[in-house]
Amino acid sequence: MKIDRDAHQEDVHFAKGMQCVNCHTAREMHGDGTEYTSMKQIGALDAKCENCHKSVSPSASHKVHRDKLACGSCHVRHVVSCSNCHFETLIKEGKRVSMDLSGWTFLMNYNGKVTSANMQTFVVKDNKTFLIFAPQNSHSIMKEGRKCGDCHATENVKQVQQGKFNMTWLENKELKQAKGIIPVVDAVIYDFVYHDYQNGKWIPIENPSAPLLHYDGYGTPLSKEQLKKLAQPMGKK
Repeated sequence: MKIDRDAHQEDVHFAKGMQCVNCHTAREMHGDGTEYTSMKQIGALDAKCENCHKSVSPSASHKVHRDKLACGSCHVRHVVSCSNCHFETLIKEGKRVSMDLSGWTFLMNYNGKVTSANMQTFVVKDNKTFLIFAPQNSHSIMKEGRKCGDCHATENVKQVQQGKFNMTWLENKELKQAKGIIPVVDAVIYDFVYHDYQNGKWIPIENPSAPLLHYDGYGTPLSKEQLKKLAQPMGKK
């Protein structure tokens, strides 16, 4: 929310003065007697765009994507992700440290549709690394949806098709990151600069082992067929 406010692009709902209870129900807040494994478990949450937006304009995008994409795929501006969450610091010092990254939105499957997602990387004892992708409906909603060219036939899609995507890298010792829409596809290497945390400083790990990859929150990667469709140019030139 702070990122959006500072950029003068506040979430459309918060800009209108809406609060949590405008979308989230008492059942979500206080429970219904069912022990859910996760808030992402199907049936755990009541809030969804269609509860208020029962009809949408008959645009070409809506006609093509209506039953295939969740609203957030096009209307979530960005997600905030945590990189290098350092478990040893949490265990030894009781302090949570990580590098927050934003300016990107991941796409994966959830509940029968393509939806927005985020990622999280972890560094644990002996510099072992983990990478998680999970569906995420960020509270960074924009009124206008994305253009075709924001998702289709992009350089990001081409990288993913080649089997390796550079997520973060170093330029003159400064951490840089990818931006925009990033498809999550199985068997693709999502390459990061992993860091150790020592004496209050982030130290790049040389030659880190490949991370253990996990798809969380009941999400699954896009299929090769879905990636193929993303690789096709769409819309007017």
